[in-house]
Amino acid sequence: MDGAKPVSRISSIAQVILQVLRDKLSWRFMACPQCLYKYQSLSAHSLAGLLNGTIWLAKPSSFNDPLDCAISVDRDKMDASIYQAIKDVTESKGLQDLDGIRPEDRRAFETFRSRILELLQDMGICSFSGVSNSLLMWSHYGAHHRGFCVEYDAGEGTELRGLVKEVLYSDDAPSLSAQDVTSKAGGSVEKLYLTKAACWAYEQEWRVIMPQGNKPFQAPSKVLSVIFGARMPDSDRTMITYALRHQSGVALKEAKLVEGKFILEIVEV
Repeated sequence: MDGAKPVSRISSIAQVILQVLRDKLSWRFMACPQCLYKYQSLSAHSLAGLLNGTIWLAKPSSFNDPLDCAISVDRDKMDASIYQAIKDVTESKGLQDLDGIRPEDRRAFETFRSRILELLQDMGICSFSGVSNSLLMWSHYGAHHRGFCVEYDAGEGTELRGLVKEVLYSDDAPSLSAQDVTSKAGGSVEKLYLTKAACWAYEQEWRVIMPQGNKPFQAPSKVLSVIFGARMPDSDRTMITYALRHQSGVALKEAKLVEGKFILEIVEV
């Protein structure tokens, strides 16, 4: 049989699948931007981060989306998960027989499922955006345009570029079994903490993820600029400018409302 035709056919099917994934998972195939942005309100906490060169690793329990990182192993895939666990145990102990699923196995599954959710909720996550002029982002995270936005270098070779992971957006929550979580191929478990509802796609989010949250972390990149919100009071601008007086190379910018249009323009101060 001629081998060229099957290859061509498989190639065509693969292209269709890739297009479906692009449609369902917004931004999934974007390259990491050269710069990433952190919207913030002005507080003692955020000001200390600027002065000390740190970012804050938040726990998912503090997020504004209650479904963010709140997905665990699917109960509908309980049997598949239990069989996988039995298989892992018997193989590790050199056993041959699988006795099937017992009532205690189902209880163990619920414990396993809860433990994964606990681990997810204990993680430390710092979220960045790929855009600096989002009206919604300034409203939601930039104190109604009275806060500020920090621009970080995410160019080639920076630690930040190596650490960040792209958030996926989908109408469907990830559905995983224990086999997906323990798969040596990897990647499946990341769906638990990198998948958000499609309505959040405008955020164009990238995440730095660490095992523990609720603590500062040394910023993995230099600050390129600080952008003042369009409604930031002059006194707050002065405070940030004074705080940055010893940090060379940090540009000061501002978000300006464009008359007659629903857009923001980022300009040098």
